[in-house]
Amino acid sequence: MIIQVARIFQILVGIVYFIAGAIKVWHPVLFYWEAVPFTQLLGFDRETFQVVAKAAMLLAPIEVGIGAALIFGWYCRYALPIATILMAFFTGLMVYAWHVGASVDCGCFGALVERGPGEAAVEDSILLIMLIFSTWILCFRERIPWTFKLHTQRQLQFGVIAVAVFICLFRFLPDRERLEVGDLKSGVRLIGLNLVGVEADLQKGRYVIELFSPICGHCIDAVPKLNTLAEDPELPRVIALTNFKQDSDQLTEFRDQYSPAFEIATISLTDFYRLTYAHGYPRLAYINEGVVQSVWERDFMPDVNRLRKITQIK
Repeated sequence: MIIQVARIFQILVGIVYFIAGAIKVWHPVLFYWEAVPFTQLLGFDRETFQVVAKAAMLLAPIEVGIGAALIFGWYCRYALPIATILMAFFTGLMVYAWHVGASVDCGCFGALVERGPGEAAVEDSILLIMLIFSTWILCFRERIPWTFKLHTQRQLQFGVIAVAVFICLFRFLPDRERLEVGDLKSGVRLIGLNLVGVEADLQKGRYVIELFSPICGHCIDAVPKLNTLAEDPELPRVIALTNFKQDSDQLTEFRDQYSPAFEIATISLTDFYRLTYAHGYPRLAYINEGVVQSVWERDFMPDVNRLRKITQIK
């Protein structure tokens, strides 16, 4: 009975690893931006954190390979210890992020299923306990129940990793420029954004979004223009995005003092960073069905007539 329980734990953790890795493989650029705050959290400076974050992208196909090995019972003597060590690292990183109060996207599935460091630390701790138990029971057993061992399992294992690497490169190479100029550019589909404080699905309909900070002088100067855009009934809905919490003193004071006519939503620090990287803020963008159509920096924001023309409103 204990052996069966250990095998069930192994399969469940393998599924988590495989899905988490597959998501990262399919969205490698998004995973890069999720990794950046953690490299900074670990003390890497601006000159090295990009290199480390790019290297971290190799985790995506590795996680897929580990997940497949755990699910099918391939190379348990190696897969279980590697998976346990990797999960211990993730757990320690989440606990540290929780301890220092970092505001980053955490958890196995990154920004697509957002978790705070505390929630992610608890989840990873549970997975780590399951792995330790499975490793203790199964690691050196000759026979493990419900395995799919084939004569070609070595080829299949490396084949899974090779396919994951190919897909990752196929998805990454056309968008590699986004690592240098940020993730808010024309033609990019905005995914992984969890808006707090505003009910809106950026994947459906048309929006004008602003990246701003309530303590930024340039952002404050832009309020009258944004109010004009927000009050025009013919223009798309205007939503400002910030990493400040809805109940923060800074955002409360901003609302009280400047009476913005536009809605304000909170996004994670990771998302705010990737959308403002190399440009700063405020930034304005026109979004149609989740795809960025146009982007303007703080000194070149369009007026009502210009925006009407761009959004094809007569």
